[in-house]
Amino acid sequence: MAVKIKTKVSSGFQTVLPAEIRERFDVGPGDEVVWTVIGDEILVRVRKKSGKDPLSKLIGAFPTKTKSDATAEIDAVVYG
Repeated sequence: MAVKIKTKVSSGFQTVLPAEIRERFDVGPGDEVVWTVIGDEILVRVRKKSGKDPLSKLIGAFPTKTKSDATAEIDAVVYG
């Protein structure tokens, strides 16, 4: 289910991370917000200060013949 939450940009070009988002994704001080431009849209992603990406739980979960870092591969495609 998609949820739309709007915030405004201040005169200092700042915006607020809404409480619903902070609480749902456990976002706190020191966490990093990554903005990715894809065509005419912006993808906003939060990276926890710990550096652990939720996808990292999947690494090693399925046996493969070669080792890979799925998170690094995804980041390389998304962030170039």
